[in-house]
Parts: sequence; structure tokens; C-alpha cells
Amino acid sequence: MSRRSQLRALYRALDEANSYEQWHEAALAHDVFTGVDAWRADDDSSHVDAPQVRRDIRQMRSLRESNQPRKLAALLQESLYRHGSDLADPDLYGVALAGPKHFVADYLDEVTAAIAWLAAAEAVPKAERLHGFVRAARVYGRTALMLSGGATLGFHHLGVVKGLFELGLLPEILSGASTGAMIAAGVCARNDEELAEMYADTDQIRLDGLLPVGPVEGLRRGALLEPAQLESVLRHNIGPATFAEAHAHSGRTLNISVSPTRLRQKPRLLTYLTAPDVTVISAVMASSALPGLFPPVELRQREGEGDELPHLSGERWVDGSIYEDLPKLRLARLHNVNHFIVSQTNPHVLPFVRHHGQQGLRPAIAGLTSAAVRSYGAYATDVTRRATRRAPTPVRQVADQAYALVSQDYRGDIDLHPQFHWRLYKKVVSNPSRDDLTAFIREGQRSVWPKIAQIRDQTRIRRALDAAVDQLRAQEPLRR
Repeated sequence: MSRRSQLRALYRALDEANSYEQWHEAALAHDVFTGVDAWRADDDSSHVDAPQVRRDIRQMRSLRESNQPRKLAALLQESLYRHGSDLADPDLYGVALAGPKHFVADYLDEVTAAIAWLAAAEAVPKAERLHGFVRAARVYGRTALMLSGGATLGFHHLGVVKGLFELGLLPEILSGASTGAMIAAGVCARNDEELAEMYADTDQIRLDGLLPVGPVEGLRRGALLEPAQLESVLRHNIGPATFAEAHAHSGRTLNISVSPTRLRQKPRLLTYLTAPDVTVISAVMASSALPGLFPPVELRQREGEGDELPHLSGERWVDGSIYEDLPKLRLARLHNVNHFIVSQTNPHVLPFVRHHGQQGLRPAIAGLTSAAVRSYGAYATDVTRRATRRAPTPVRQVADQAYALVSQDYRGDIDLHPQFHWRLYKKVVSNPSRDDLTAFIREGQRSVWPKIAQIRDQTRIRRALDAAVDQLRAQEPLRR
């Protein structure tokens, strides 16, 4: 077999993998065959001071072995401050399929071992240990999974969540807009056991949320789809919980973006902190109300077992993707999030972001072209927006919405998106079949697997800090 044929066989094994384990095995074989495994084993790096990393590893291990917890804590803080941003450099993950250079894993192994050892170091009072880890976790920040809009293409998010959930890497904080709000809400309304049960039997998910009302009725309503049908499906798939109830039940933090219909109103991010009594279903309905397809939605709230009442009476809300598909700044302020994993499926965005992070001449040219088109679009819509300041309100709203759609930042620290196929656009506004759902989930999982090493490494320290805090809090109450 020729070298080219062997390489094709390796790529075919990657494409045909049915699990992350199979994909990773094929990735390792690819790296050996292409020789990049030697790159992984070589400490030489233009991105990280590898000799200093190795010195820190040796010193942390020595301080553990000599039982010096306070010196180890000081070194750990200094080392993470020194190397943290360097070790998160995407270029470390852009050469080998199976992961970055080996010294990265060696360093993370030692750091997590040091955190676990410090959590159990009885030479330091428990209260001091707990306070130190809580403070360290606060400083280190948190990770959020952000699910974009995308109409029917947004069902890919189910595969993204599944891929992360099965490997224990699903963040506790999720945000969603439009279809992303539907998926995020369904995930955050379920605890781990219920989520595993849903993925084991996806037939329980209703897929018939889009019901056309007919052209005459659609013109009369100003909306082509029946909102009552979507609400019925959401009630089945999500349940009746409020944001506070969903958070208490699952332990996950749901965030849903909604856009205003009034010019002076601002976009909102609904979560258990800002809208605890708002029903998740009304928020998802609002976030999914794409103008022309669904009518604007009034948010509803409920306290305990009482009746549902209007929330911000008189205000109506529409598709969250219009103004804030990825509410990074609000997540940072509300939840101390500083690391964003983005699953992007918006039809108007996918052609422009699918080359992001790829190496080579073709992705570079495609990226430059996409940037130029996006820049021109932002300029053109901004000119239109300013030129219509004195136009009737509906015209100004359309101009503002067009500018918001084009000018948003649709990328995160780690970007996931399905393989781009123009034929997918035929399914954008249609109910998926059972076969479609299976394909969407599988493609969503496949989009995660090449990023697992990066996600696992860049969330590993925070997960270790959280485990230390949980361990200390689970122990006997602190003595006064």
C-alpha cells in the first residue's frame, strides 16, 4: 500500500469512528504515521517556556515529598500565573490530532496532584485550606458552553452536549439562543441520570414543533408558524420548571438570551440570578421567536405552585440570536466565566467561521475572504442603521437588527461547528426526522472529538479546584 493510500485509510478511520475512544486511537496512529508524535515528545516550543515548566514540575513534586504545603501553595499560584495563558495557546493543539506536547500533560498531572495533596494537608487548618481553594477558584474563573441559534441545524448541539457529557467534560454553565436555548433548557432541566436516560432513548424527544399556519393566516398574524404547537413540544421536552427550579434540580446554570421589540429596551440574559421565577418555557419561546416565523412573546413567571403571571408586563421579546447570540460579557459578570466553548450552527455564520483555527493556505485565504465580507456587511448595515434614525419605528428596528446580526462576535476560546454542507440549508426551517436527529447528534459528537484534548486540558485545573472545595465542604463542619 502506498503512503498516500495509508494516509487515506487513517483519515477514513477518523471519519468512521463511532466513539471518542475509536477516534483517539485513529488519531494516535495518524500522528505516528505522519511523524508529529516526535513533535509531541520534543520539549522545544516557541509558545511555552518548557524548561521552566519542567523546573516547576520538579519543584512541586519535591515540596510535596518534603511536606511543605505553604511553600507548595505559593509556588502553585506563581506557576499558574506564569504559564496559564501560554499553555492555553491554540497553536499547541493545532499540530498533532491526539493532543499537545507531552510536557503539557506532565505539568497538568503535577498541578492536579498538588491541588489534591494540599486539600488533604492536615498541617494547614481546614478553614484556611477551604478559604484558599475558594479564592483560587474565583480567581481562576469558570467555563461556559454556549449554544448558538441555528433553527433546525441547532439540533447538532444535542451531539455536542452528548460528546462532552459522556466524557465528564460538560460545563455546569450553559447559555443558549433560539434553538440553542431549546437544547440548553432541555439539558439544564435534567439531572445527570435523566440526561443519560434521554440520550439512551432519543425517541422520547418530540420533533414536531414547527407547524405552518398557511399563507393567508400567516399574513394576518405576521407569523408563518403556530406558537401553540411549539409550546406544546417544549412543555413535553423541557417541563414546566422556572429558572430557579431547574437550577435546584440539575445543578446546572441555564442562561437564555432574548431580544427586545422596543427600541429603547435592552437585550436580556435570563438565568436563575436575574429571573428566578420566570418559566423556562416562556424564555425559550421568546428566544426562538424569529420575526416572521413566530410572533413576539411575553415572558411568564410563577412563584411556587401559583398561577403564571406576566413578567415585565407589556414587554415582548424575540429571537435571542438577533442581538446576543453569545452573551459572553453578561456571563462573565454574572457567573465569573472567562473561558467560552462555543457550538456554532447559525446558517448565516457557519460559512464564515468554519475555517477558524485551521492551518494552511486554503483556510487562510478563506478566512481573509470571510473577514472581508463580514467587515463590509457590518459597515453597510451600520450606514443603513444611521441613515434610518428618523424613519418609522419598524424600519429602524429592522436596520438595528440587521446591524446586530452582522456585527456580533460569534467565536469563543474553543469553537465547535458541524461539517459544512450547503445541502443542510434545505433543512433549516423544517422538523427533523428521526434519521435526521440521529445524524445531527452523531455529527455534533464528531465536532467535539478533535477538540477534546484542548477542552480537557483547559478545564482540568478548575475541575481539580472544584473537587478540592467539594471535598473540604463535605467533611465535618468547621469547629468554632
